[in-house]
Amino acid sequence: MKAIDSHAHLEELKDLESCLRRAASRGVIAVVTAGSDASSSRFALEARSRFKELGIQVFGAIGLHPWSLRELGRDGIEEALDFIEARAGEAVAIGEVGLDYWLPEARRDGEGRRLQREVFARQLRIARKAEKPVVVHSRGAWKDCLEMVKEAEVEALFHWFSGPLEVLKELLACGYCVSATLALDYSEEHRRVILNTPLSRILSETDSPVRYKGRFNREAEPADVVDVVAMIASLKEVGLEEAAKHCLNNAIRFYSLPSELG
Repeated sequence: MKAIDSHAHLEELKDLESCLRRAASRGVIAVVTAGSDASSSRFALEARSRFKELGIQVFGAIGLHPWSLRELGRDGIEEALDFIEARAGEAVAIGEVGLDYWLPEARRDGEGRRLQREVFARQLRIARKAEKPVVVHSRGAWKDCLEMVKEAEVEALFHWFSGPLEVLKELLACGYCVSATLALDYSEEHRRVILNTPLSRILSETDSPVRYKGRFNREAEPADVVDVVAMIASLKEVGLEEAAKHCLNNAIRFYSLPSELG
């Protein structure tokens, strides 16, 4: 089988070259690495030319993550947004961007949430102008993220979506996609989302190097996307090859990746 890790943070991986070689040996043919600030976004744009000899292609998404806002301050935020706007045309998507109402500064409506929405709205405008899809982080802010994406009229992937089924139903009706992770092993909310999403709207990802619970109990790497596909196949009660084909083609279509990857 062939697989694409549709969302990872490769700049955070230890011994990245070995990780990518292991991924290629398991049938992973491409990884989309997502930015979370100016530095990681710059890495994402440069990664495509750095790893060609490893038998795996790397594509870059660029964005400013809500987790990065507090440490950057206003000047750093503006610098990152200016970079994203200037280089958007070189990326396969704008991401990882969105809202996170579980952060301490955003648990109540106030300046923390206002800043997140302001930054997200600007990146949505950048995406629309550049005709790029967005990769959305929506933890605790599922409905607000959906409404902002709808208003911006851009294509969207709701990364690691574990929100309410009523929000899932609406985002699917809008034509958006969700991605599945290794959390399928232990998260009832995440499993419920994937069970209620057609295969034509599911992408597979690892969010490497996030650490998972359950039977994996370690930091993920791109090779693990093969296990994600296997869990999708089991949940949807289809063959491994069928699940892999859907996830692969969905990623190619969403990110406008080279057709020969399919």
